Amino acid sequence: MMNYLKKNYIIALVTSMSISLYCVGQQADLMPMPSSIKFNQENYRLTDHLSVAVFGKADERLYKESSRFLQRLAERTGLFLTSWNVDKNLQDTNSAIQIFSENKGVVQLEMNESYNLFINKQGVIIKAESDIGAIRALETLLQLITSDKEGFYIKGVDIKDTPRFAWRGLLISQPYHFMPMDVIKRTLDAMAVVKMNVLHFYISDDQGYTIQSDAYPRLNQVASGGNFFTKAQVSEIIEYADQRGIRVVPEIDLPGHSTAIITAFPELASIKRNYMLQDHWGVFDPTIDPTKEKNYLFLDTLLTEVASMFKDKYFHIGGDENTGKDWAKNDSIKMFMKENNLPTTLALQTYFNRKIQQFLRRSNKNAVGWDEILMKEMQEEEAKKYFENGDFKSLIQNDLPKDIVIQSWRGMEALISSAKNGYKSILSKGYYIDLNQPTSYHYLNDPVPFYNQVIIPDSEANFDRFESDIIKKIKKGETILDTAEEKLIIGGEATMWTEHVSPETFDSRVWPRTAAIAERLWSPASIRDVDDMYRRLEIISIQLEWVGSTHIKNRNMMLRRIAGTENTLALEHLVDYLEPLKGYKRNEADNFTKHAPYSLLVDIAVPDPKALRDFNKLVDTLIRFNSKQHEIKLLKMLKSWKNDYTTIMQQADKNLLLKTALVHAENLFNISNMLEEFLRLKHINQKPSKTWFTKFNLIIKKASLPSGYCELMVLDSMTKLITAKNN
Repeated sequence: MMNYLKKNYIIALVTSMSISLYCVGQQADLMPMPSSIKFNQENYRLTDHLSVAVFGKADERLYKESSRFLQRLAERTGLFLTSWNVDKNLQDTNSAIQIFSENKGVVQLEMNESYNLFINKQGVIIKAESDIGAIRALETLLQLITSDKEGFYIKGVDIKDTPRFAWRGLLISQPYHFMPMDVIKRTLDAMAVVKMNVLHFYISDDQGYTIQSDAYPRLNQVASGGNFFTKAQVSEIIEYADQRGIRVVPEIDLPGHSTAIITAFPELASIKRNYMLQDHWGVFDPTIDPTKEKNYLFLDTLLTEVASMFKDKYFHIGGDENTGKDWAKNDSIKMFMKENNLPTTLALQTYFNRKIQQFLRRSNKNAVGWDEILMKEMQEEEAKKYFENGDFKSLIQNDLPKDIVIQSWRGMEALISSAKNGYKSILSKGYYIDLNQPTSYHYLNDPVPFYNQVIIPDSEANFDRFESDIIKKIKKGETILDTAEEKLIIGGEATMWTEHVSPETFDSRVWPRTAAIAERLWSPASIRDVDDMYRRLEIISIQLEWVGSTHIKNRNMMLRRIAGTENTLALEHLVDYLEPLKGYKRNEADNFTKHAPYSLLVDIAVPDPKALRDFNKLVDTLIRFNSKQHEIKLLKMLKSWKNDYTTIMQQADKNLLLKTALVHAENLFNISNMLEEFLRLKHINQKPSKTWFTKFNLIIKKASLPSGYCELMVLDSMTKLITAKNN
C-alpha cells in the first residue's frame, strides 16, 4: 500500500507537471500562482468602452471593488474609460467583463475564496461561489494585463484557483512605532493584491496601548504615548479591510508585555513600583497579578469593549514571554499558587488564560494565543523523549480548550504538538520579516513542513531544542502528521514587529518579500521554483507600488537626505550591496529606542536586494564558464566601485551621516583593487603570492565587520571567485 509521503509526492508531482504543461510557451507573471492555469491565444484587447457587470448575489463590496478595479485599470493603461461605476441595477449582458457570484460572502475564517477566470478575444468571465472569490479574481485579472505596439490586452487564459490555507496573515505591531492610517490602508491594499486575508492588529505592549477606550480613558491619556486610533478610525480600518475581503484580528498581549496597561493602572501590577512606558525593545518583567479578582473585573470590561469593536470571530490574547519574575517576588501570589496547586509560572498563566477565555466567549469570540500558552515547561531531554515515543499529550497543557488557535513562533515542536493534540494552528516561525532574512528562506518555509525539502531551523525565534531531530525524520521520509492532523494547520502569518521601522521605512521591510510568503500560503505546495519566484517578485513589486507602497521610491529620497545633495548615484550603487544586520543584533545596541533616528543608512538598506543576487549569479557564472564577457562585466563593476569610493569620500568629508557609507565604500575599494590584480595575474597564467593571499584575507576579515548595523554582502562571492578550483 502506498504510504502517505509517497502519495503526497505523486500528487505534488502531478500538480507541478500540470501547471508546467499549461504554461508551455508562456510565462505566468502572476503572484501568487493559481492552482491551475492554461493559456490560450485569444487575448482580449482593452478599449475605452470596457465595462463590468455583476450577476447573481453579491455583497456591496463587490460593486465597490469592481468600480475600483476599473479605476486601477485606467491608471495602468492610460485609457479614458466611458464607464467608471459598476451599478447593481445595470446587468448588461454585453459587458466585456462579466462576474457571476452565487452568494453574498462573509469575511471570516474558511470563507470561500475560490474562483474560475476565463479570458478569450470575446471578453472575460469570472465565476465564484461568493463575491470574495470574485474579488480575488479581479486581482489576478489586473496582473494579466500586458501590452504590445498595438496597445494593452489581457492574456487569454483559463484559471481555476483556490487557496491552500484559510489563514494568510500579516501582523503589524502598533505599540513599538505607531503606523498611521495611511500606512495601514496602503498595507491592506497591498495585501489584497497578493490575496492575503488577515490583518493581525497588535494593539498593546510594554511601549503603548494604541486604540481608544471609553471604559478606561487613562489608557489613551497615559498609556498611549500620544498615538492611538479612535473608535471611528478602528471602524474605518475594519470596513476598509472588509471591502477587500480581509479580516482584522485584534491582539491585547496578556498577562506579560503589559507595562503600558500597568502604567495607566498600577494597581493591576504584581509588584508595587513606579511604572512608565518602555522606550526600549525586549522582554520586560511587569506582569498583571492573576490572583486578584478586581483585576479580572477590569480585564472583563476592557476585553468586552475591544471585542465589540472588532467583528471577527477571533481575538488574540498573546500569552508569550512572561518571565514570571514579578510573580516570584510576590508572597501573596506564591501562596495563591500553593493553595491552588499551581506549581509553575505556566500553570498560573494557564489559570489566567482560562479566565480570559471565559470573557471572550461571552463576546462570542474564540481565542488565539502564542505557543507558550500550550506548551509545557520542561527540559529538552524530557521533551525529546516524549516526542520520540509519540507521547504528544505530555508536551502540552492538557486542559486548554480545543477551540483556541495556537500561533507557533518558536518552531516545529509547538506546531506538531498543536496538530497532534487536536488544536488548530498557524505558523509564524520562519515568517519573521523583521529579521531581514532573504525571500528564498521565507518562500521555502512551509506551514506543513513534512512536504518541505529545505527546512532551516532559523534559530533566534524558536525553542532551540530538538528541531534538527524533527528535520532528520522528515528528510528520511517519516510521516509525522496524518491527513486530518495536517488540516488543523490552517495557515501562516508574516510578522512585522516595528521596533526598527518608521512609517517611511515600513514598506521596505514588508514588501516585496511578503508577497513570496503570500504565495506559499495560497499556491499549491509544489510551486517552489526559487528562480521563478524572484523573476515574478520583480513584477509584483512594481504592481505593489501602483497601490501606494513606498518600498521602492522612498530609498532615493532618504539617500538624498543623508547625502544633502541630489548626487546620490555612488551611494545608490553602494547600498545595493549592503543589508541590515539579520536577527536581533540591532536590538543589542542600547541606543536604539522608540525615539532614536530611523533615517540612517541601515534604514535605507533592504534585505535581499536584487543587485546583490545578480552579482552573486554573475560570479557563479564566471566561475562555471570562465566567460570573457562575464569577466569584462565584473571588471566594469570593480572600476565603478572604485570611482564611487572617491565620490563618497568627498561627500563624507563634511558629512558625518556618511561615515558608515565611507567604511563600506573603502572596503569595497580595497577588495576591487585585489580582484583586479587577481584577474590580471590569471591572464598571464600566474598565481598570486602568499603575501597577496594574506593581504586579501585581512581585507575580507575587515570588510566582514558590520558598520552602522549594515553588512557588506559581496564577500562570500569574492572569496568563492578567488578559491575556485579552475583558478
